[in-house]
Amino acid sequence: MNRIFLASLLSGAMLLAACQAQPPADQVADAAAQGDAAAAAVAVDAPAAEPAAATASEATDPLATELFNLVGDAVCGKTCPQYDARVDKAFSDMLADAASLGDARLRERIGSGPQPQGERIQTAAGERWLYRACQAHQCNLTTLVALYDPTTGRMAGRLVDKCQVHWLGTLPAEAMDRISELAPVQISDEDYTAFCTGN
Repeated sequence: MNRIFLASLLSGAMLLAACQAQPPADQVADAAAQGDAAAAAVAVDAPAAEPAAATASEATDPLATELFNLVGDAVCGKTCPQYDARVDKAFSDMLADAASLGDARLRERIGSGPQPQGERIQTAAGERWLYRACQAHQCNLTTLVALYDPTTGRMAGRLVDKCQVHWLGTLPAEAMDRISELAPVQISDEDYTAFCTGN
């Protein structure tokens, strides 16, 4: 009984492996249609193409990481390999504009949630790095979108905190529009009622 079970299990595993090794049918058909038997044979054994990776220059750019790595707010702090004192200063200077909000924990709160890697974008003023950060479990209510200029070492952006929008640093209207286009403020009706109306 055990031998029969093991034999059928092995047979199933071999069938699964054979199916997974098959290429997309269009690869085989294209090679066969061109009368190239060798290419058709290679297509059968060829692995599926990997998705396109980031450009080499962007992948190796030290700014292509999460904001918390650059500003020393990750677990390893300022000893992180990606820590950048210039970006850290720009971030601190930008947040100084939010001092009037009277929240000493603002930096900690907006750095507590998930963050995507920074992305290089083009603006009318030139190339900038776009960073996003948010408060854990309240990403649609407390969120930061910032533009960093590696040439000047300055950062500015939009903070949404407690349902209020605050522009931090100096941003031309075009940059404000670009931020709004790339990261529109999205507060659900339910959250708006619960957190924004004082009910």
